[in-house]
Amino acid sequence: MKALLTAVAVVLAAGALAPGAHAEGPRASSENNWPGMTDPNGVTGYTYPVYRTRPQTVGAPHYVWQEGYENGGKWHGHWTVVQ
Repeated sequence: MKALLTAVAVVLAAGALAPGAHAEGPRASSENNWPGMTDPNGVTGYTYPVYRTRPQTVGAPHYVWQEGYENGGKWHGHWTVVQ
C-alpha cells in the first residue's frame, strides 16, 4: 500500500512539474485577418449558388388548420382563412 501511494505521488509530481506543450505564436483564429474570412471564394475558389424565387401569385382564399396555445394556456386548434 505504501509503495502504491508513493508511486501515485511520484506520477502526480512528475505531471505537475513537466512543461506543457506550447504552440509557437498565436492561433490563426485569434486575429481578424485569417485567410478566407472576408472572401471565402478567394481561398477555395468555390462560388456559392444564388437562389432566386419567382414572386408568388396571389391565389384564392383558402382555409388552413392552425394549432397553438390560447391566452389561458389551453391548447386550441381552429380553421383560419388565408389569402
